[in-house]
Amino acid sequence: MVTLLGLQHVLRSLQAGRTIFPFAPVVLNIPSVMSSGESGVGVVRGSGDSVKQAIIEELQNLLSSDTVVLQQAEKRNKQLQYTEGYGVYLAEIIMNQSHELPLRQIAIIMLTRYVENHWTDLDDPEKATGGVASEQAKRTIRNILPNGLYDPNSKIRSSVAHTISTIAATDYPHCWAELFDIIVKCLSGNEDSIHGAMQVLRDFIYDVAQIKELGPVVIPEVYRIFDSEQNYSIKTRVSAIRTLKQLFMSILTLITDKQEQSSMMNSILTNFMDKLLHYLSMNCGAGSSFLLRSEIIKVFTYLVNEMPKYINPFMERILPIVWQLLTQIAETYVKVSVNQTEPNPLASGTNEEDDEQTNFQTLIIQILEFINCIVTCSKLRGTIKNVLADLIYITIVYIQLSQEQLEDWEEDPEKFVDDEDDGGVELTVRMCGRDVLLAINDEFGVKAIQPLQEALGRHFSVAEAEKAANNPNWWKIHEACMDAVHGFRDIILEGDSKFDLLNYLTIVRNLLVHQESPHLVGHALWTLSTYSKTDLYNPQMLSEILDVTLCSLSPEKSHILRISAVRSLNGFLSANENAEGERRTLLVSKLPGFLDGIMALVPGCKATVLALLMEALTMMVKFDADFAYAAQPKITPLTIAAFLKYAEDPYVLENVQDLIKALSQQKQCLGPLQEKFIPTIVSILALQSEQCSEKQDIALDVLNTIVRNSEAPLPNALIETAFPAVVNCVMHTDDHTVMVAGGECLRSFINVSPEQIFSYKNGEGVNYVMQVATVLLNPMNTEMTAGGQIGRLVITIITKMGNMLGQTVDMLLKAVISKMQNLECLKVIMNLVLIFAHLFLTQMDAVLNFLSTVPGPNGEPALQFVLTNWLSRQNSFFGAYERKVTTMALCKLFEYGVATQDNRLTSITYKEMVQEPSGNRVCTRSVASNYQKWVTIPALVKIFKVLISEYQHFQESKIDAPLTDSEDEVSGEDDAPGTAAKPRYVSDLCFEIDEDEVEDEQILQDLLKESNYSSDIGDNLHKFLANFTQNEHFPTFFEHLDEGERLTLLNKVQHK
Repeated sequence: MVTLLGLQHVLRSLQAGRTIFPFAPVVLNIPSVMSSGESGVGVVRGSGDSVKQAIIEELQNLLSSDTVVLQQAEKRNKQLQYTEGYGVYLAEIIMNQSHELPLRQIAIIMLTRYVENHWTDLDDPEKATGGVASEQAKRTIRNILPNGLYDPNSKIRSSVAHTISTIAATDYPHCWAELFDIIVKCLSGNEDSIHGAMQVLRDFIYDVAQIKELGPVVIPEVYRIFDSEQNYSIKTRVSAIRTLKQLFMSILTLITDKQEQSSMMNSILTNFMDKLLHYLSMNCGAGSSFLLRSEIIKVFTYLVNEMPKYINPFMERILPIVWQLLTQIAETYVKVSVNQTEPNPLASGTNEEDDEQTNFQTLIIQILEFINCIVTCSKLRGTIKNVLADLIYITIVYIQLSQEQLEDWEEDPEKFVDDEDDGGVELTVRMCGRDVLLAINDEFGVKAIQPLQEALGRHFSVAEAEKAANNPNWWKIHEACMDAVHGFRDIILEGDSKFDLLNYLTIVRNLLVHQESPHLVGHALWTLSTYSKTDLYNPQMLSEILDVTLCSLSPEKSHILRISAVRSLNGFLSANENAEGERRTLLVSKLPGFLDGIMALVPGCKATVLALLMEALTMMVKFDADFAYAAQPKITPLTIAAFLKYAEDPYVLENVQDLIKALSQQKQCLGPLQEKFIPTIVSILALQSEQCSEKQDIALDVLNTIVRNSEAPLPNALIETAFPAVVNCVMHTDDHTVMVAGGECLRSFINVSPEQIFSYKNGEGVNYVMQVATVLLNPMNTEMTAGGQIGRLVITIITKMGNMLGQTVDMLLKAVISKMQNLECLKVIMNLVLIFAHLFLTQMDAVLNFLSTVPGPNGEPALQFVLTNWLSRQNSFFGAYERKVTTMALCKLFEYGVATQDNRLTSITYKEMVQEPSGNRVCTRSVASNYQKWVTIPALVKIFKVLISEYQHFQESKIDAPLTDSEDEVSGEDDAPGTAAKPRYVSDLCFEIDEDEVEDEQILQDLLKESNYSSDIGDNLHKFLANFTQNEHFPTFFEHLDEGERLTLLNKVQHK
């Protein structure tokens, strides 16, 4: 849906570029007045001209830069949408070329919005904002809009095409059968109409019948236009290629019969391939275009990614042409972009499609992406395995630093850090080249090392020759080689690759003397640091390299070199974090000098560079406790300053948190850190203005980090000052993020020192804890106040302070039950269910007593209410800890109920929807609804059914599900991955374990011991279900199971 509130920036741009087209108005055969017998939105009656003029005025107001005028215009336009003829008038305004372009553009935005909201009677209340357009209004708009496909302005054509496609999604073919004839006629028209028609075909949402019916007619037209080099411009022919790709996508999605799909694809490719390869192989010149060839490569890339078996027969013809293109362009790229030794011969256009400079690099990027896809496609990877050395060689040429990038880095160090550490946000030739090399590493592994060495040897020889010839850019190929080798570092360090690391590091070390090339020296230092854990580094060599690194931090050096030195320090410390003896002593001795260099770099640096510096400081603090204690007077004030200045920058803040955590974990530093940081945090928590809430939740997070890493007994500053400040802040805020952060912080206080919290002000601490918990669980507050870790907080309160709470525990659990009412967020429900799951595992009888005697929201026992909410959602719960604990609790609850036949459990029932057999009738949605009914079953039966489902879940989670298309699964040598570094299965896609997960794992292990379960929940469930099939009560439960559940028990459990 097009919305207006976010369009002000766009509208201002349109107004700034306003032009009047000198064309005569298009003469349209459109009725100005429609039958008054029609009803609904869009019927024209009365003084149409005045309504039309009002619409024009409000559209012009929408182009205003005045916010007040814009808001009034938006409000007025919402009212005008219900005016008779609104959509028809908008269509007329769009077609009238005498109107200014911005007015026509905003008119088509409004018409598209009108179509989305008023074309059909939708059930969606957010879209069905009023009356539906009348049939006559729709017919008139459908008659008007195709004229826009002939409009001389490409923006109008594209927008009209999009609106036509939006209408066609509901009206074609039943209400707009002539649309296809209109499109075919446009394809036979001039270049403007062809572009408009192609745009409709690309935006069009096909169904199976339409792709079969329209494909045979459209594809020959696409071919004709693409091949008509003399008749049509590059833009028009490019549009044809883009349409072809869209048709391929529709065929893949809609034609599920493999034989039929194969017949269609082979027919199309057989007809098109000769011409595609012909235009791809044309020499650069007047008859060629980088844009056209980029689009051809995009089609090939799509086929390699999604339909490799169809392009495979043509690869022997495609690859030589692509290779020739890649090697031919390389020389021009180096001279024009990398070194700028020759003037740019490429024309710079007024828009992206006319800009050959842009298209030149786009073509290179597209070719590299195409090669990347081949490398990662198991069916096609074998086509390049014999040319790896040449491929690596040419790819290294393309990852050389361009002159433009060097200039950008000199102007903005932030961009240097972004590009080199995080890959940057722009898609560049260098980045795509890196991706190709990483793909080669992933897929070929050790087999790529020999080709890599061959390519490096050739490049080193060229670089030395360029250096001897006094070429000032000789160093760039060395820098690119180091960048390339870094992608293979893990394989090289494993030691089985036969890579000549000593010779390579010797070459790199010799580059350190070229101080006139800061980028080269910086990259050399970083390279040397990443391999510094190997035995090839003796103390003298390591000392020399560290001295060069330290010298590179001097204020008179280039800021690029200084930042590179910091990156290198990170590399040295990371590689040697477990080093002992002389090597560690040497590194520790250099740390004070590095600290001075980093502190000198801080003034004037911005967020990204500061984050890098703080990352280095964090590693230094972790590396040596004595250094950390000596350095903390300098580091702590910087940390506080960064926290206050960048409280809203999550990237910097993450590094602040890491540095605080590192300081907290050094016992000598914890006291001074608390002394300096706590007053700042307390002062922020005491602020009352609404603008402070953003800083308050961050302050609470920082305090949480400090408390979590402290040990009991907590110092007075935390107990007497920070603790009450946290409580006061939570009690006086309306911001749920502050409440959640406060709850987490409070949990850490209780975890670390529950006795101190309990005894605070002679027992007042318990009241404070309960006040915060009550606020978080208050059903009148937004449910997201329990969206954090409210379950863990309540569990912590009960487990750590349970003996001190008395009757307060009952009040707390009643608040939990109260909060469970009318919740929609699954995470919140899961957090609250987790509390009772934990209690069932640890205090079964007590929690059953409580839930059986306390009434639920509707008067039923609270146990009925809790189990109903729990059992209906258990299969949707997420998170390993949450899923395991709740499943274990259900197991224990079921075992207890079956063994004891406790009336508190056996009396609880559960309502569920079941499907009855529908005989031989076709099961449509309406038929199915007639064969569904609600049944009431014992809650223990529902628990049993849920546990069977959970068993399936845990068993399936053990099986690696391939992420790649089954079509790519082929046997043989080429299908084997080169390294385990690349995520290939769902189970590989995991994140680093954070502190909560460590804590969860510890709680889980304690629960397992207490419950006599093993750590493999799937095995636990299997044993449990297998044992229960022998139980005397099993037949009673079995008769309630559906066919799928019975098969699971019989096939997977009993016969495993």
